[in-house]
Amino acid sequence: MSNSALPEAAETYLRALAAELADAPPDTVREIIEGVRGHIAEALDSGRPLDQALAGLGSPQAVAAQAREELVPAHRAGDRVAGVGRALRMVAVVLGVLTAVCVSFLLPSTALPSDLAGPEGQSIMRRLGPGFAMLTLLPALIAAVPFVVPPRVREVTGVVGAGVLTALACATGEVGLYYLPLVLMLWAATVVPWVMRRRIGRAALRSWRLVAAGAVILPGLLLALSVATGSLGIEWLGVLLWIVGPLVVGALCALGLRIGYALTALAGALVMAFAITERGFLFAAFWVFGGLYLMIGATGVVTTRPEQRPAGPVQYGYHDADRGHASGGHRRPTGS
Repeated sequence: MSNSALPEAAETYLRALAAELADAPPDTVREIIEGVRGHIAEALDSGRPLDQALAGLGSPQAVAAQAREELVPAHRAGDRVAGVGRALRMVAVVLGVLTAVCVSFLLPSTALPSDLAGPEGQSIMRRLGPGFAMLTLLPALIAAVPFVVPPRVREVTGVVGAGVLTALACATGEVGLYYLPLVLMLWAATVVPWVMRRRIGRAALRSWRLVAAGAVILPGLLLALSVATGSLGIEWLGVLLWIVGPLVVGALCALGLRIGYALTALAGALVMAFAITERGFLFAAFWVFGGLYLMIGATGVVTTRPEQRPAGPVQYGYHDADRGHASGGHRRPTGS
């Protein structure tokens, strides 16, 4: 059936849809109407009744509301990407300040090179004074530099800062270990916006979810294996907290649910706090894993919308509920 020879009921539906979209740009309205017209004609040609084809589309109000919601102009998409970068960098700066406090007041001066080290139990602050301790804030200041430079050099500044702090963390021994979570967060603040601007597809998004979920689940699986083989005894409360908890949160992350990422970030912060207050021979493992959890969780929270929409630009579209796919030649959201 020709697009121009639709039944009157279909034409009425299209006029109602056009009226609902009266506040949208005329070219966009024309494109949507023609797409819906073509979809209806295709449905009729395939033998579907008109009322079934229209019911599958939904009411004109619903189609217009969905189209308006999915229309994200380029400048708004750019604002969203920039907002993600700012949020992750702000987390990195706060983490850098808190790390500086931990290093200055909690790290024993014995962690310093031998010519600077002090007696057992003496903090860096007490050993070297506030002037030297202020140097521990330098990584946080480096992380904050992109906030004050012109936009055109912001991305380059972020990459350089992340690279410099990576080198410092690797070269300064135990002190550098404390800054590894900050380094992870800085790389997330640099890489995630870059990836979002390139509009990753479904396959890449699924891969990210699975990698994130795998990282969250891994400690629980290792503990479960230890319990199963009898090499580690653990009470039922510990089973719930350290085994079942990571498995459930990891499953939520694999599904792309924001609550899963929020719980992951919270777990990371708590694990890092535990590592600081209960320093032991597994401190490094707890500290780094906590930082990894915090980075994964924060990244997921700021890039996943509450309604599980994708990160990145999308265009007007509509969905045929009966056929279960997007129609009219418009891209549907890739999910998040």
